[in-house]
Amino acid sequence: MPKAKIVRGLSVAMVLVVAVVAVLPISAAPANAPFVEQPTPNVAGNLLTNPGFESPFGKQCCHTEPDFPSNALIDEVQVPQGWMGWWRQPDSAPQYLSRCDVKDAPQNCIAFHRPEWREAAPYADRIRTGLNAQKYFTFWSIHEAGMYQRVTNVRAGQKLRFTVYMMAWSTEKAEVLVSVGQQTMNLKVGIDPYGGADPFSPKIVWSKPWDSYDVYSQSSVEAVAQSNAVTVFTYSRPIYPLQHNDMYVDDAALVVVGSGAVTTSGSGTGGNRPSAFPTSPYPDTTVDKDGNILYVIQAGDTAWSLSQRFNATMSQLTAWNKDKFTSMEVLRIGKTIIVGKIKVKK
Repeated sequence: MPKAKIVRGLSVAMVLVVAVVAVLPISAAPANAPFVEQPTPNVAGNLLTNPGFESPFGKQCCHTEPDFPSNALIDEVQVPQGWMGWWRQPDSAPQYLSRCDVKDAPQNCIAFHRPEWREAAPYADRIRTGLNAQKYFTFWSIHEAGMYQRVTNVRAGQKLRFTVYMMAWSTEKAEVLVSVGQQTMNLKVGIDPYGGADPFSPKIVWSKPWDSYDVYSQSSVEAVAQSNAVTVFTYSRPIYPLQHNDMYVDDAALVVVGSGAVTTSGSGTGGNRPSAFPTSPYPDTTVDKDGNILYVIQAGDTAWSLSQRFNATMSQLTAWNKDKFTSMEVLRIGKTIIVGKIKVKK
């Protein structure tokens, strides 16, 4: 074969390879890739773990339905290391019905569902930076949900700023890539300066609601830490049950921006709090105004291990938390419980 034909053949082959690669979707790192904590670009002093919502993603614990074991992972809730999803439970009140075809459903009933959490990859246009981002969504229904992370490497009196990029896609038609028809997604970000993991706590300092459709926008909120732990939250709640009510979250940061009195600051429902809270005798715990030692349940905790760790009897733990659990044998990761009591000056 003449040399010129060989060269032309190789050139054509190379062009075809480049063309095929160009049209392949950008994919995330393999699910079994080692996790490497990286700060959000250009944010020095970031206190968050995995601020870029990078892979790997794992199933969140645990199911609360009676048909599942108490430690069963939730297939539909997949989140990256360092983060947890939260949601208002469907059917927890008459206004949060999961189905509108049931008896006595109100005439204006809107289906209310727990979102599904998934990684945003391989859709590169839904990722702000890096190889991945968090996606969660409801289908022909609404939700009240978001992400959270508890941070323990802070000190009381530090003024903190939480920032995160969020983007909504809301439409009645799956083939339409531009949002249309939604009144508001009610996007917010918040900080619990006491380190609680309850997204409905009145102690959380929230930003003002806002919207950002089809493009990432950053929001922020500030608060002064009240203890050695704070918790950051994102929030969304659409109004209309469109075919797609999708949320994307990426590039979060929590940084120290100053100092202040031991009272929360910023807009929202947090308000001011007394500064004379006593110090807890145990690490990774806080103390409320009534002297209750509070602990956020982590993976692997059991009622027996908590009783040993905090020098409390099972009967005491059950009595202190009777309003939170029907049984101390069923513990939900991320929930705050009382593990002890100390005297406080009134």
